Amino acid sequence: MNVYRFHRDEFLTLREEIKASRSRLFWIVTMGLFGVPVLSYLAYDAARLVWLLVPYSVLLLIVMFVLEQSNMMRAGRYIRERVEQGVFKVEGWEAWLESSMRTRLIEKQFVACFVVIFFVYYVITIAMAVQRLLDHAEADPSGQYWYWLSGAAVTYAIGAVWALATLVHHWRDTVSTRDEAVA
Repeated sequence: MNVYRFHRDEFLTLREEIKASRSRLFWIVTMGLFGVPVLSYLAYDAARLVWLLVPYSVLLLIVMFVLEQSNMMRAGRYIRERVEQGVFKVEGWEAWLESSMRTRLIEKQFVACFVVIFFVYYVITIAMAVQRLLDHAEADPSGQYWYWLSGAAVTYAIGAVWALATLVHHWRDTVSTRDEAVA
């Protein structure tokens, strides 16, 4: 296989990877926007403590969203740095996208919008779980639900801090293909 063909095939593979990431992002957003309210509704009336897991599900969606967005941008960065500039010595699509703050603005707003929505869902599902635990704790003379409440509150707080730290750490990677970008 000659070098030109290799780089062309590599470029095409990366474009397919970007398309696959876009598809996965669509499903993650769909699951988040519609699945979380349905899951919250169904879990709230569950007889067991299943509803305690709903906030963790939302946390997982946040991480999946950031991961897929970052994967897509990483593929774009590789195309810009290695394929466009390194092999073909041209300013291609990815370089053009990074040439102006305006061309990536909608992506930044898209990511920020869904991260905010997912965090709102996270807070709402935590509030629902804590309220349910408080109701049980006040009605239970044994006091076991106070332990559940304490444990849930601590793990939900740790999850929120961890998710925010992950988002801050990876923000640039989710909205730009430039390492030195100020997002």
